[in-house]
Amino acid sequence: MQTSFQLLSRKYGLGLLAFVHFFGIWVISYGDRDFFAGFTPLNLILAALLFFGASSKQELPKLGIYAMLCIGIGYGVEVLGTQTGIPFGNYAYLHNLGPKLIAVPLLIGVNWFLLAYSSALWAKRWSSSKLVRILIGAALMVGLDFFIEPLCTELGFWQWEGNKIPPQNYLAWFGVAMLMQALFIRLKLEADQALARWYLVLIALFFMMLNILI
Repeated sequence: MQTSFQLLSRKYGLGLLAFVHFFGIWVISYGDRDFFAGFTPLNLILAALLFFGASSKQELPKLGIYAMLCIGIGYGVEVLGTQTGIPFGNYAYLHNLGPKLIAVPLLIGVNWFLLAYSSALWAKRWSSSKLVRILIGAALMVGLDFFIEPLCTELGFWQWEGNKIPPQNYLAWFGVAMLMQALFIRLKLEADQALARWYLVLIALFFMMLNILI
């Protein structure tokens, strides 16, 4: 039996996220850019809650494990990156991704989870080969990063040394993304979740439009 939150997430979750992000495009482009970008941590929490809300009771334990692994890996590699410049290059987080621990926003791992899960669901639909799925999922994540990086400083997310994005950033993203895609396959997350899958398209449109408008 579905709970009310499951019904809400499955029926209205994507529409709610779409409203928030397209409203955000308007505010960021024509209004108080820094103010709205400061709500990014809440947007990440909302998306994660809806992902879990839209999942079946049987899938929840595996999804929880996957989320914890992605969050831990994502946060850990960002700490390594900000402290040593390895593997992404030299950068520092700014103010709009929420509270930090060891100079890294606590919620950055949630963003890794959202993107990894969404990408893995598309890859699963497109191929039955495990290796191909890993490569497709990782490529989708890196492709999205190409649209995020030019806006990172403008939105108060992070800033690269010398304001130059090093090529190694994308190679490192691909490596971390491949690991997360492999974990998705290893955990045998079977259910296809439309909300999470289309979230990737929504985020891509969000950053593509912002790249045009600001």
